[in-house]
Amino acid sequence: MTARIMRKSARFKLKRIPLFYLLLQLPGSTLPAQSPIPDSLAGKTLPEFLVLDRQPELSGYNTWKPDSIPQFMAVSLADRLLWENAIDVRSNGPGVLSTLSIRGAGPNRTPIFWNGISLLSPMNGVMDASLVPVWPTDQLDVQFGGQSALQSSGAMGGSVKIVQGLPCSLKGWEGSLQTAAGSFNRWDAGAALGWNGPRFSSTARIMRVWAENDFSFLKQGLDGRFYPAKQPNNAVQRFDFQQFNTWKIHPAHTLGTSYWRQDAYRELPPASTEAPKNTWQTDCSHRFILHWDAKTSNRSSLQNKLAYLHDDLAFYLSGDTDTSKSRQLIWITEYSWKQKFISWKTGANAMHQWVQVDGYSDSIKWFGQTRLSAYGMGAWRLGKLSGALLLRQEYAESQAAPFSGSLGAVYRLADAGAIQMHLARNFNLPTLNDRFWRNLGNINLKPEQGWSADLGWEYKQESVSAGIRMYHLVVDDWILWQPDETGLFRPGNLRKVWGRGLEGTVGWQVKWDDLSLSMSSRWQWSATTHVAVYGGSENVLGKQLPYTSRFTAGNNLSMRYKTYSLTYLQQITGKRPDVVGKPLPSFTTGTLLASISWFRQRLILDIRCENIWNTRYEIFRYRPMPGRSWRLGLAYQFGRGN
Repeated sequence: MTARIMRKSARFKLKRIPLFYLLLQLPGSTLPAQSPIPDSLAGKTLPEFLVLDRQPELSGYNTWKPDSIPQFMAVSLADRLLWENAIDVRSNGPGVLSTLSIRGAGPNRTPIFWNGISLLSPMNGVMDASLVPVWPTDQLDVQFGGQSALQSSGAMGGSVKIVQGLPCSLKGWEGSLQTAAGSFNRWDAGAALGWNGPRFSSTARIMRVWAENDFSFLKQGLDGRFYPAKQPNNAVQRFDFQQFNTWKIHPAHTLGTSYWRQDAYRELPPASTEAPKNTWQTDCSHRFILHWDAKTSNRSSLQNKLAYLHDDLAFYLSGDTDTSKSRQLIWITEYSWKQKFISWKTGANAMHQWVQVDGYSDSIKWFGQTRLSAYGMGAWRLGKLSGALLLRQEYAESQAAPFSGSLGAVYRLADAGAIQMHLARNFNLPTLNDRFWRNLGNINLKPEQGWSADLGWEYKQESVSAGIRMYHLVVDDWILWQPDETGLFRPGNLRKVWGRGLEGTVGWQVKWDDLSLSMSSRWQWSATTHVAVYGGSENVLGKQLPYTSRFTAGNNLSMRYKTYSLTYLQQITGKRPDVVGKPLPSFTTGTLLASISWFRQRLILDIRCENIWNTRYEIFRYRPMPGRSWRLGLAYQFGRGN
């Protein structure tokens, strides 16, 4: 039965199967012994659902999903990724600015997508990962490799995708309550409530975070000695409200909405070499998505999405407050068609961005740009070989961006795993800050462009998995702000960057009755260096990019017994240069996660101890990270879905 299901889904056919039976039959899917069939389901048949093949446009990509650690409470994206060191999380401290970098490409070339919409700021091209909540039911994926043909500008090293959790398949109410307290005067509180009916489903969730973040560290004095100190001016407050609706307005038509309101206040701590100062930043965001999905035939479908993003920011320093406002209107439409061995997709995208920034040449004028793109994709499967070809052309400000495309393939070796390859041409458009900053911006900047390639082997069985992959990334016309002859920093297409590396993963799991053990490990060796300069600074040739480590690793050892779980995580980060090329020491940290549940997993006690070895380390120079910390949380789940 399993082989037949997998064969038909891989050929893009649809198969209707009872949900519970599929969970029992899919390879690698096991129901924990502590989760018996609820009495409410005894003798009942669950609703049928559709089994779809993996997205064909992902053919050849390397992806990572955080499915090895149980998550019972909402956490920030930065915290969730730091647990397992899946990618480079560049954090200034708990709750404050944290950016992401995949394969050394940098934060403005590593987009974060929320329900298919990029969260990168049109002003500086960066999204703060500490402001992105990840709920236990959300789907989080990290996709490695250049994706300009798939995701448009910016996805040169990879991307991070978050999709809100789907409602339970059972009709009725479901929800959760959670609260937590931790070190440095941290408090969390959250709640979620959802309704699932035959034609309409709705979910609302709310989250509030408070923290002083006044952790202790050793500060170096003028005499060269180190003295105990507390991190000043580091408080954080954040409020999130998210609401999702889905209407089945017709058997072939579905209408849905997604809304996210966020308010954040963060004090910005000084570097350890600076005197304390009153500096803070506030963020207010509204994000709304309307989507309409239509099944036009048994083999074709049409998807439409309209999004509006509204972001306001205020930055206070030395008695002066600078404000920035950005607005984005995005429309996406895609038509897809599937046959037995081949499928294709075509789509169009229109985006208008406009911003008002105090630092621009006219602080009351709205600066903007319009982007248009068209793309097409074809995917096929012939025996053991499957592949996908994507082509995309984009226009920005009436000028064509570089033509982009990608080719991916997977060759299955029966019981010996699969060989994967991917080749892509990528680009990244200049940000509005790069173009319009007062007296410094350069409206003639060219898009960054380059190539990326992947080749790897992946093996997965029920209890063992392994993989190894080589990658290559070249980015030309790298946009960099650096001082001119007058000492003022200006942006320019100043360098060519070459990244190459080797990634590996291994994992296993065993089970004896109520006890299960699992282990997973992933590591990366990479070199991301300057290979050409166009505006001087020849001294950087051959040197590693700032704050990009040559070696990172994450190890996970987990044990579960009935309603108890215990996980130990060990993260290793190698040496990496700062902005002047001086290396920061390597470091390793340990995290311990434990949980226990009662009442058929409805009431859950969640315990977290981070940096348990009290390691002293910095991710950025003169930005100390906290030592040992703890967090104790309690979550209660209710309703038919739990």
